[in-house]
Amino acid sequence: MDQSLPAHLAATIQGLPAEEFWIAFAIVSAAALFGFWLWHRSLKRARLIEDTPTSKCRSAAQGYVEIIGTQALLPGDPIRAPLTGRRCTWWEFCVEEKRTTYERGRTRTRWVTIERGRSDSLFLIRDDTGEAIINPEGADVTPSSSDSWYGNSRHVTGLPQSRGLFGGRYRFTEKRMHEGDPLYAIGWFASYSQQTSIDRERETAELLAHWKRDQATLLRRFDADGNGAIDMAEWENARNAARLEVEAQFRKRLLSPELHVLSRPTDGRPFILSVLPETHLTRRFRMFALAGLLLFLSAGTVGVFAFTARFSS
Repeated sequence: MDQSLPAHLAATIQGLPAEEFWIAFAIVSAAALFGFWLWHRSLKRARLIEDTPTSKCRSAAQGYVEIIGTQALLPGDPIRAPLTGRRCTWWEFCVEEKRTTYERGRTRTRWVTIERGRSDSLFLIRDDTGEAIINPEGADVTPSSSDSWYGNSRHVTGLPQSRGLFGGRYRFTEKRMHEGDPLYAIGWFASYSQQTSIDRERETAELLAHWKRDQATLLRRFDADGNGAIDMAEWENARNAARLEVEAQFRKRLLSPELHVLSRPTDGRPFILSVLPETHLTRRFRMFALAGLLLFLSAGTVGVFAFTARFSS
């Protein structure tokens, strides 16, 4: 009479050499632990996104917030992806080389990463109330574009017209987000005033010292009697003019809008930037959580069965 499948598997496990058994057991255990981590992490993120209300750039509270808007570049030189040279708001790239080795009489071919990089350049998120600066360092990014292609040269000049699945010693991958793309962002929001206090005497003295370096202009403005020198009364007039200018500059700075920055929280909470809408993002994290749970349960069951079969009397 044939053995049942569980009995047959148990007999196979018992017959494995110790080294092979422990290697297989370690792999199964690692898969179970990874599944548990993926389930816990993804479910936590899905709930966090669902429970965090959407804020506006202009009225967002200081702290951990969620903002939805569109992406834009800061004034100045544009951000360009390193492989394709395309204008973007964020990029990530990887260059891999195909390497062949000979081990124990067998040929093994694998891809080895020889260079990778990730953008840390600042860009903007805009909504209908204003804008905030995004500092993408440390963010979990879901980009809008992902290109992969092969070539025989390590150096590339733009995206090739034809991208085959095979061929070439090097494999290039580049991910990007672009100006005008939608952006879901959750992270640490902080606002900074350009100046909230003033040292009137110090700033007045610095302005007067600046004026004194240009004697011609100083005389033209404050030499009332035209004798080619600034007397005590004329110097006091210059001092009063400097005080008024310092006050005017300070009032102008106070009227300037605050600088809003969204960046990675320091308390370990997720910093997420995604072109996907909030509902799609939570659905994706819940799918990851389900996959992690299934992996944990299946690998855990296999591990427990294997350990029991190996060491049961």
